[in-house]
Amino acid sequence: MHGKILTTLMMAFVISVLVASPALAAKQQNVIALSNGFPSGEHFNLNVHGKDPARFIPDLTVTGGNSVFVSLYGDSTLTFKSDKRGTISELTALDPYAEAFDGTPAKVQLPYETEGYYVFARILGKPNNGSNQEASSIILTPNSIPLASNYDPADSTGLLTLGLVATSGTYELDEQGLLRFDPNSVKGKGKSSAVDITGLFLWTGWVIYDLSLDSNADGVVDINDVPLADYDADLTTPDNHDFNNDGVEDAADTDAWLQSVVASDPTKATYFDNEWIFNIADIVEQSQTISNDGTRLLQIRFYPVDTTQFIR
Repeated sequence: MHGKILTTLMMAFVISVLVASPALAAKQQNVIALSNGFPSGEHFNLNVHGKDPARFIPDLTVTGGNSVFVSLYGDSTLTFKSDKRGTISELTALDPYAEAFDGTPAKVQLPYETEGYYVFARILGKPNNGSNQEASSIILTPNSIPLASNYDPADSTGLLTLGLVATSGTYELDEQGLLRFDPNSVKGKGKSSAVDITGLFLWTGWVIYDLSLDSNADGVVDINDVPLADYDADLTTPDNHDFNNDGVEDAADTDAWLQSVVASDPTKATYFDNEWIFNIADIVEQSQTISNDGTRLLQIRFYPVDTTQFIR
């Protein structure tokens, strides 16, 4: 199998203004159509069920459908997969059960959409951990190290294994918390409205295709790979990695160096800015940690950008 390593670079800056991805800029989300917080239009629905591992007995022979099962309390992992040549037409649970039930993360596959999806979520089910307890909640945190591979252009059945994305990219949302009800509601009365969690899938970072850029072969393209040189043109100082000559060796130098590399040869790397994560390669798997505190049902909906409407 032909091999390549796909690595990415954590950007040196934090994006303080959230800008819509070009892949997700088809329509403005200025009006949410329904009182439950969801937009209108066709969508794929994923039901994430919180279950007590001590009481729930899973049927490990079953796959498919649009439901997955995670631990009622604590952390579980849910992996989302997309394949540009995939033939599925519905969201499909490849592995419905998270670690507490079969030792491996739950996994679902999304039908590939060139423009990506708007993603919304809300908590349903029983409102509290108990009659006198706080409202159930859940926190979703994307793992910035996705797994990716490309199809081999010389072999329609083969894959170029790009490997683990070895350094972190950044997401528009680094986590999203949801509550069963508005904390101000009384005795669990009130609506649990959907919230926009699309930012958990919008990724910024470098994808490195040329292995030689990882000069020390440590699987990471970072400041240590910036060529040593006399960037300050001062013969009294030793050669260094300060590519932008600002007196500090940091990720900004790596970014500036990669920009110069791509300017000379665009095939060596690609920089993605707020991109739908599943567009960075032909096959991408992105994992999210689900930190559950009593949530029995989390509903996640994926709306194709090209058909979704936001109307009053």
